[in-house]
Amino acid sequence: MAKKKITWLYIFLLLGFHFSLTAQTDTISQRIILVGDAGELTNGRHPVVEAIKQFIKLDKKTTVIFLGDNLYDSGLPDDQSAQYQAAKAVLDSQLSVVEGTQAQVIMIPGNHDWNNGARDGYETIIREQVYVDLLNKPNVRFYPKDGCPGPVAVDLGNDVTVVIFDSQWWIHTYDKPGIESDCDCKTNEELLTQIEDIVTRNSKKLVLLASHHPFKSYSVHGGNFQLKHHIFPFTDINPNLWIRLRLQNE
Repeated sequence: MAKKKITWLYIFLLLGFHFSLTAQTDTISQRIILVGDAGELTNGRHPVVEAIKQFIKLDKKTTVIFLGDNLYDSGLPDDQSAQYQAAKAVLDSQLSVVEGTQAQVIMIPGNHDWNNGARDGYETIIREQVYVDLLNKPNVRFYPKDGCPGPVAVDLGNDVTVVIFDSQWWIHTYDKPGIESDCDCKTNEELLTQIEDIVTRNSKKLVLLASHHPFKSYSVHGGNFQLKHHIFPFTDINPNLWIRLRLQNE
């Protein structure tokens, strides 16, 4: 009997030691949640947003970054459009992730926010930014501003800097802020120089580059296509459009 009591005492001591460890102060410096292509709801809800609310600690150390394509597939329409309310609901759902918490949200544009690179893309991205800004939520920021390319340096604590820039601005072929704009960077070369300067100034910190498009891709974003894309290109528009294109030497 004495041996059994000693065994149970040993187990309780181990459990107490475990609980004392788990009760210690959180040692996480920064918690960064990256969410891409979040521009649609499923049955009126956003599954990723719901999962973040359920499983992630949304404290002052947490930053949720929406990496563009915040609205599918043509950005925020004019408020007179029949699609406006539905598009607005998607943005509201995303921003609700930090409602009533100490966490923060940063929204970055993607090509679909620029109306999928269409001629009026600049107007579309400005509408989205203005909508987010007018909500006046203290823990929500939209970067870069005014359709400019950035870069914007956001310090997260003392050890992390996030460098945000708009990669769609880089490849957008229609109207966008340029030489005559008030943007800090007006050319590709100026953007690269400022990014390099930010990285140099923060060389002793963890520096993260945040934009919509990948820097290097082995898929279609990087100009690499499968055989199906060449023979049945319309399947990219509709997966059921198996319309074969004739090869030139056929």
